[in-house]
Amino acid sequence: MIVNLKSQTDLSGFYVVYEGSTNLEKKGWYGISHLMEHLMCKNFDHLQEDFDRDGIDWNAYTSNNEIVFYLTGLDEKVNKWKGEFMDLLGQFNVTKEQFENERNIVLEEYMDCFNDQSQSHMLNLSRKLFGDFDPIGLKQDLESMKFMDCLNFFELQYSKPTKIINVSKNKQYKNGSLDFAERKIVRNMSFGEHNVPLELNNDFKDKTSIAILSPIIEEDFAYVHHINAMLSLGLMSPLYQEIREKKGLVYYVHCYQSRMNEQGINTIATQTSNKNFNAVVDSVKEVITKPEKYLTKERFNLVKDYYKVRMEKDEILRYKNVNQWINPKGWSVYDILDEVNMKKVKEVYEKYYNFDNFYISNDKKEFKK
Repeated sequence: MIVNLKSQTDLSGFYVVYEGSTNLEKKGWYGISHLMEHLMCKNFDHLQEDFDRDGIDWNAYTSNNEIVFYLTGLDEKVNKWKGEFMDLLGQFNVTKEQFENERNIVLEEYMDCFNDQSQSHMLNLSRKLFGDFDPIGLKQDLESMKFMDCLNFFELQYSKPTKIINVSKNKQYKNGSLDFAERKIVRNMSFGEHNVPLELNNDFKDKTSIAILSPIIEEDFAYVHHINAMLSLGLMSPLYQEIREKKGLVYYVHCYQSRMNEQGINTIATQTSNKNFNAVVDSVKEVITKPEKYLTKERFNLVKDYYKVRMEKDEILRYKNVNQWINPKGWSVYDILDEVNMKKVKEVYEKYYNFDNFYISNDKKEFKK
């Protein structure tokens, strides 16, 4: 699939998407998608000086749902490099020495993730409730992974992309002889207790990481996105005002939604001193259980106006704002801006924001050695 978008400036973007990611990994290979991202980037080492000379920014990332490689820069320069970029992504030119080196780098990145309290908490919680679906993978799998495992995985899953997003002022990208892959998901997320190894760290003594979450389904994802913005977007949001400004219990609090295949997770996350855990949870509950006070028509309109302006801004900076086309339609709040209304918001709120149905996680109690 090719998506051609018109850039309003002389800046251009070219995104090559490989859908699947962690959903394609089998037992013993957890983390291989993220490692593959690192290895495929080695194909461009010899072009780095040329990219620098032409002002090209390039990078890649691995999410729960896809690996994305991209170029951004002046339209003329990005168009110059698209062909070679695509050619190199279709090759696995990694040596065994490079494989060993990148695997060590990924293992260092793995440990860094678990040295951050909030990130460590969310990773362990994800493993406990959903199995191993995070791109960072499992340490023992990464340590035992072989060069041939990655070569085989490349040939099975990453020799062809699933989508190309071309943002250009003047030039459309045409298929030519390019083949696109059709992904067959190997595994799906399930909510419940999973027996996946945890990475426990007792160095986090003074603070407690808090996550309050619930599963959501595809058809409601964009509305949950809108509601979360009503609750936590900006310094005047209800959660920020009640928990930080009025009570001084936290530095930050935010709501966000994560996509995993056709399902999702809604999360309210924050961090506080150990002694304040109960007070923070009670304060979140106070906001969530009083939608008539906090989810007002005024707040609804403010969030809707915010995203309309953001959408206009994204159009101007389209070369680097393409998530709306990477994710399936219906997952973004932008997909519902013309139709979203208070009645629908209230229906979705009643469906997902019953506080008694939230899973409340405290890293001090759940994830101690």
